[in-house]
Amino acid sequence: ALLYKLWRVNSGGLEPRISSSVSATLAELLKHPYSKPSVVAHVALESFTFGSTPPIISSIKMKRVDDTQSVLYMDVDIGMLLQDAVLLLDIKPSSLEYRTLPSTKVSINSLDAKATLSVSARCSPDYPYISYLDVSLAELPEYNLRIEPQSESGLKGIDFGSFPVVSTWIKASINSALAEYLSPKYITIDVLAWLKGDARFVTFAEF
Repeated sequence: ALLYKLWRVNSGGLEPRISSSVSATLAELLKHPYSKPSVVAHVALESFTFGSTPPIISSIKMKRVDDTQSVLYMDVDIGMLLQDAVLLLDIKPSSLEYRTLPSTKVSINSLDAKATLSVSARCSPDYPYISYLDVSLAELPEYNLRIEPQSESGLKGIDFGSFPVVSTWIKASINSALAEYLSPKYITIDVLAWLKGDARFVTFAEF
């Protein structure tokens, strides 16, 4: 219930901030010619979002308690079935079979993932008793995705998962973007700001 309430809040929340950050990193990665495989002639990021469905917490494991700092440390396992996630790329393969075709937009058809989060909760004596949450990825998540063309072209209906190099490259690019959230990097959730309706309750630690 907490993740559902934090995921999207008015014009802000966890999802828009994280999607925006991942999108910016992906766009920067895709600018470099050396980052794309030889089977891709052209690629550009159109949009990226994790969608409206928040992750589901499957388990919480308490690791330790720092009584002097009033901080709880825990590992939180989450599952994600992102039915309306969007990864929209403008892409053109370089293979002989497709190189005469115009570039086409490809999108995530489905994405499911499992991840472990490292979470520290700073406690306070007054309501809501937790003032801040620091959250990071304990490791890169395991996930499956299906990517297929949207545009009406010769690529329409092709599952890009059947292009192992392209599929592996897209997943590697997403992993590079998600690495920005690997511990010791983290995001901070200001619980009091969230309760007051401030959509800017999420901040990113600078390293």
